[in-house]
This record gives sequence, C-alpha cells and structure tokens, in this order.
Amino acid sequence: MKLKILRGGSIGILSQVVLCGSLLWAGENNTAAQNVAEISLTAAQVQAAGIETRQIALSPLEDRLVTTGEVQANGYTAALITPRIDAIVMDRHVRLGDQVRLGQPLVTLFSVEMARAQNRFINLVEEWKRVQSLGRDIVSPKRRQQTESDYREVVALLKAYGLSEADFEKLRKDKSLDKPGEYILYAPQAGTITADDFLVGALIPSGDPLFELADESTVWIESPLSAREFERVAGARRVIIRGETFQGEAHIVTAHEKLDETTRRRKIRLQVDNPGHLLHPGLFVDVAFVMSGDSQGILLPLEAVVRSPDGDQMVFIRDDDGGFLPREVEVQQTLSGQYQVTGVEVGEEVVVRGAFFIQSELAKSGFSIHNH
Repeated sequence: MKLKILRGGSIGILSQVVLCGSLLWAGENNTAAQNVAEISLTAAQVQAAGIETRQIALSPLEDRLVTTGEVQANGYTAALITPRIDAIVMDRHVRLGDQVRLGQPLVTLFSVEMARAQNRFINLVEEWKRVQSLGRDIVSPKRRQQTESDYREVVALLKAYGLSEADFEKLRKDKSLDKPGEYILYAPQAGTITADDFLVGALIPSGDPLFELADESTVWIESPLSAREFERVAGARRVIIRGETFQGEAHIVTAHEKLDETTRRRKIRLQVDNPGHLLHPGLFVDVAFVMSGDSQGILLPLEAVVRSPDGDQMVFIRDDDGGFLPREVEVQQTLSGQYQVTGVEVGEEVVVRGAFFIQSELAKSGFSIHNH
C-alpha cells in the first residue's frame, strides 16, 4: 500500500516521496493554503478490501410524516372466550401472557343448565337405543320420531352450551358423569392470552368475556390523523414502525370513514408482522409514513460516511489517478437507511463500500484533513 501526502494547489512545483507502509512528507515551492491527504492503493488491495465506488447522482428525496400509533390485536386472528350460559368458574388453566396451543384447556366451568342437559342426554341415549332395538313393527312411528327429535335436540343443546366435541363423545360412550354440570372451554386457536379479567368462583353471565386470545404473529396499529395528514399519507410508499425493541415495516389495511367525535381525527389501521411477539396490544409506537417528495438531493449509504481524525463526518472521493481523497460532508438527515449529504458534487466518484478500511489507513498516518 502507498500513502502519499500532497501539499499545494493547482499550480507550483510538486515533489513527493512514496514509501510502502509508511508516510513521508513532501516539499514544494507553492504557497497554496490547502493541504490534501491522498491514500493510494493498488488494484489488488482495493479488491481485497472490498472497496466499491459509484458516481454521485441526484435522487428523489422522501417526504415523511412521523406520528404515534397504538398496537392492537389483529381482529381477524383474535378470539373472545365466553361462556354461552351463566356459569361459575371452578378453575383456570392458563394465565395472562401465556402462549397456548389449539385445543388447550383454558377454564373449567359449572352450570346447572349444563348438568340438566347432560343428564337428559344420558337418558335419551338409552331411550333411543331401546327404540332402535325394538324395531319399527313394535314402536309406533310417532314415538320413534319423538325420541329421535328429543335426542337430536339435546345433542344440539349440549354443543350450543359449549361442550366440546371430545367431551361430548366421552359422555356418549361412558353414559355417566363424575362431576355433573362441569365442563371445560378449550382454545379455539393458538395464540397469546391478552386478557383474563375474572376470579375463580365468580358467576360469569352468558356472553361475558373470560379470556381474549390473540394470534400475535401479526398485529394492528391504529394511528389517528388530521384530515390534512390523512390526505398526505394516502399514497405512502412505506410505513416504518419503531418501538423500544422493535423495528419493521407495516402496510395500510384500512381507514376509518368517520371522524372521532372528540379528537376530530380519522384513524388509519396498519398491519405489521410481529416475529418474536415484541409488540403487544396497548403499546405505543412511532409510525413514519414515507412518501415520494418533489425535491432531489445526494443520498449515500450509511457505511460511506465515516469520522475524520478530528471527529467530523467525511467521505472518500476517488480522483483521476485512482487515489482516495477525504472530503468533509454535512449529513442533513437519514432517509430509508441512507444519509442525505452536502459537500460533494454530482459526477464525483465516491467510496460507498470499504470506507472504514481507508479511514483506518488515514488514522494510522496521523494526518488531519484540516492540517491541525
């Protein structure tokens, strides 16, 4: 590797000394004010260091609207677990925050109505078998029809009350009850218990929620926007979600047609994949709507911008003879994983990969691009 320091301006007599692996100062007969540090590498060294350059061009700048949003369960993948008849909670089998699988027991309930239906079913099972065994010659069509109707009715009643298919088959097979009136509610899907506001021993009216079960592999985020903001984000190209431990991209699902009477805002609903279940209902996150803007600027990859020896931000420009010149830049903002910068010109060739390697070689030289 060759390091060379060029001192001087565009005119004057320049003398330089190049030494592999070291830095020598060059004298000159010019009074120009600016000092320039140039790092020269062979083609093999450039390839080994993975250095890549590209010609600077103007790019469209993004227009962003940053606001907040509240994480909610995906209503299409969530379920409320409720008793279908008034029932007393005998035992809970899961707790808030538990991950449950499909068919896992959630809660044991007791209901007088269920006990009556279970006993009636046991009696009708025996009656229906007796009618079938006697045959049509002995049993009148009316009695046969009535028995079959009663049997089918109580079967439908048990299932409507919430008796699972497996427990129903067990009752039909055993024709006996260890604990009349008790039955278990099972998870209708896999997911996370996100609500369970009840106590063991409480009487739960029919339809009142026992659990809220949410599949958190995807969640909704609702963000309230003013009418002007809503029109602005309608054509958003991307939506970026950031939380304390989460960053990802969402997409717009729908927007509320009616204004909130209190805030006079419209809510826009987003859906985001939630690997690792880092987002939970009730959390607030930052929401950035990214739209195409009308202005242009210079955008560079984050790794193209490094720190100079005195702490300023800089890039490396490749000059006509293949050397790399440090150039101070100012970062205006970060857009979609890129820096918008000033201090470089369209058409110049900038290092976009491998700048850290060149930076380390500059640091070894102890040379400041300010010549402090």
